[in-house]
Amino acid sequence: MEWSAAGARTLWFGLIGLVCLVAACGASPTTRQQSDPPAAPCRFLTQPIAARISGDAKVTNQATDVVESESGYVACIFTDAMHEANSVEVQIKRAAGGVTPSDLQAAVRFFSAGEPVQPFQPFSAVGVGDTALGESTPGVAFIVFAKGRALVCVGADSSFRSIAALQAGVADIAKQVAAGL
Repeated sequence: MEWSAAGARTLWFGLIGLVCLVAACGASPTTRQQSDPPAAPCRFLTQPIAARISGDAKVTNQATDVVESESGYVACIFTDAMHEANSVEVQIKRAAGGVTPSDLQAAVRFFSAGEPVQPFQPFSAVGVGDTALGESTPGVAFIVFAKGRALVCVGADSSFRSIAALQAGVADIAKQVAAGL
């Protein structure tokens, strides 16, 4: 079976999202305290926003505030079912003890590891949450950030958008999520 670069990238980004949900981006599973409102990433990520970031008007919601019981992440994912190289996602997890710098670094290492096309390169994520790290490669950009006791993964991939456009789109939605947490 042969894979195109876009197909391999789509598979890779999808696997990243799935493993982030399952493995909690390197953080240990925690339970949400009663005083925390439930994370609802779809209140930040809508179809028009996902379409603007990915450059694909056909993206639809594939996961509406889905809770992954093992990791504690809540995910909102928009993807074009016919062209899966175009997707945008927001995942939020509450950490009872707060997010440590090592949690953030572990999440970035996880997202960066094993890229089949070329390694991810860091980009500035200044002004996003309490602390943030961004990385990208052609067709993919993501920011992992902490805001209070929340660990957030915001990512996008696109066969239409430049790296700079993806970085800007991911940064915009990450800032909105951080402001709303």
